Amino acid sequence: MKRLRPALKSLLGKKPIVPVPLSDRQLVIGLGAMKSGTTWLSDYLGSHPEFFHSPIKEMNSFAAIFPDNPRYPNYIYRPGESYRLWRMEKIVLSFGANPSRVDRTDAERERFDRLRALAQLGRITSAEQYLAYFEERIGDQSHFGEISPSYSHLPAEAYACMAGLSKDVRFLFLMRDPTDRAASHLRHARRRVDKDEDLAALVERVTPDSAFFIRSDYRYTLNTLRSLGFESRVKCLIYENLFSQDTVDELCDWLGLQRSPATLDKRLNPGVGDSLDDAQLHLLRERLAPIYDGLRHDPLTQEAVSWRW
Repeated sequence: MKRLRPALKSLLGKKPIVPVPLSDRQLVIGLGAMKSGTTWLSDYLGSHPEFFHSPIKEMNSFAAIFPDNPRYPNYIYRPGESYRLWRMEKIVLSFGANPSRVDRTDAERERFDRLRALAQLGRITSAEQYLAYFEERIGDQSHFGEISPSYSHLPAEAYACMAGLSKDVRFLFLMRDPTDRAASHLRHARRRVDKDEDLAALVERVTPDSAFFIRSDYRYTLNTLRSLGFESRVKCLIYENLFSQDTVDELCDWLGLQRSPATLDKRLNPGVGDSLDDAQLHLLRERLAPIYDGLRHDPLTQEAVSWRW
């Protein structure tokens, strides 16, 4: 007993560890754009020891909280169950034909938490519930967040709400050559939605009021964030320059994370199916010409030297 007293005294003399409030940690929100490397970046941040990433990459919570955008009413994202059901099916099927007990391995526990997270997403209707979702799961990580391409065209009040969720909120916005992004989007649509329509017909549907055009139009997001005075909170990443350790190191420095090696040869959700031919790409570039004209002199796109300017 005497030998235990010094250890007991030492233990009792230690100050209790006080958890860091979520409001004192850095919140990182990825705004898109779709088919511009968001899944790869989400995977990298999720593997970083100082970053807690949502178990579900695309929470889409603010697109549901703020569904009515006066400039683009319901133009690309309609709050509903289809995305969550699709994700849920993929996770459930990943258990295999004879699923083990969900508490047997770390991988199975992770998949079960993702199912729970999906169920919770449907109940997030306020900023407070959004933070509670993270507070339930986060450990001692100094940073937390998510990436949802549906956030790229939210109304200004949504971005203002995001900016007040913690003392340090950062926005990441990925951009890709508008033609290449739209081409990948067309292939994605043909694979999942417009299965009976050929690429040539889909290219004809690229008009200023189509999702293919709007998703490539980065002007709205950049100008809205600027109008709110958020320039210092925004980090723009160019897809064509993204997959390098130098770019990742620069991002970590900007976020205040320790530099961590990235898996640079790993592409997640790559485009599959038939590619657009040269004539189709040329027509697509012509359809997107107003976007290039609007971004040509924007300081946030000056590193996009390989784009079809």
